[in-house]
Amino acid sequence: MAAGDSAGLTRLVTRWSQSVYALFERTREPSAATEATLATFERLVVNAPRYAPEVPFPSFLWGIAVKIVQEGKAGDVLEIPAPKLVESASARTALVRSAIAALPPAERAAFLLTRVARLPVAAAAEALGAQETEVRRRLVRALESLRTSLVPLLGISAAGEPEGGPRGAAS
Repeated sequence: MAAGDSAGLTRLVTRWSQSVYALFERTREPSAATEATLATFERLVVNAPRYAPEVPFPSFLWGIAVKIVQEGKAGDVLEIPAPKLVESASARTALVRSAIAALPPAERAAFLLTRVARLPVAAAAEALGAQETEVRRRLVRALESLRTSLVPLLGISAAGEPEGGPRGAAS
């Protein structure tokens, strides 16, 4: 994208905005995810003169997005009572978001790039400026943390009901 090429920027935003938004939506409410997406494209415009054509564009873009991910402070995993998790999909979504947001920044970035953006580890490593083995270590730690944080969801079926059927159903 040449500096000042608004048509090129429009094509990039059209092509990449949903993917970038999906990355941020895993850790933020929709309005905050939208703001982070906009910030990513603002930084893309500012950093466009530094883009080197030998670097794949996705690595350049995800590298910018990952900096915004890493700037976010790790929070606490929400404590949501089991009955609320059973009855509310939004409560389950909030728990997952908070668990991902609670990861340390480097682990959160590795998780989001490989599991949400679906980048291969090599591409995630390039975007993170890290070795592949380090990205794999970060990913393992992230998955271990998430497994622990999301234990309250284990007793809930995909339909949002306690395992064994709807509440109040005869056994």
